Amino acid sequence: MLQNIIENVKISPNVTLVTLYNTDVANREKIFRKLAENNINLDIISQSPCFGGDITLSFSLPDKDLAKTLEIAASFKTEYEKTEINISSNNLTISFFGEQIINTPGVAAGIFEEFSRNGINIVLISTSDVSVSCLIAKPDEVKAMKMLQEYNLIN
Repeated sequence: MLQNIIENVKISPNVTLVTLYNTDVANREKIFRKLAENNINLDIISQSPCFGGDITLSFSLPDKDLAKTLEIAASFKTEYEKTEINISSNNLTISFFGEQIINTPGVAAGIFEEFSRNGINIVLISTSDVSVSCLIAKPDEVKAMKMLQEYNLIN
């Protein structure tokens, strides 16, 4: 089924995942504004539900922007001492695109099933009407490339 729906696959290597735990929801805009002011382009953004004012905020960005991002994150950690920072670099994002994703129930489930069947852990997920993006750790890259080749989604 996936081969009939997925029109294009984009692989983005050298991706860092930043997760800020126990972050005051009021800081969300400040964090993203500061990153933007430093020309740091984000890809996947995920936020936990807001209960009691604190959230967990995760986002991915190019590895090359890690040093500047750490400076920015550290400033928020200093200002809001309860915030904890977790960094994971050298990941990759695999994005699946197809105009029919919006009209086809189960596409995300099918993608997730194939990752699971191939022993690939998805660390972070983002979806839209026409795409499903999955951030995976570097050690799973070879398995992921094999899986994509098996389905003729890449050469």
